[in-house]
Amino acid sequence: MKSCPLCKSNMIIDIVYGYPGDELQDEASRGKVKLGGCLIEPDNPEYRCKSCGHEFGGLDKFLNDEFINDDL
Repeated sequence: MKSCPLCKSNMIIDIVYGYPGDELQDEASRGKVKLGGCLIEPDNPEYRCKSCGHEFGGLDKFLNDEFINDDL
């Protein structure tokens, strides 16, 4: 189970990108997913904490790695 890196809550939902259909809009309105918009960028976060609102995941987990930053 995932937990928020800031508040340690386990109330984590997926952030979904792209044009949402009716079913996905319904899930978002019930708080089961967050709609991330139609622009899909490599550094978009993957998850949102429902407790504190922090968004995380995606490439940020790799770009914060000293080994990879040294290679850039």
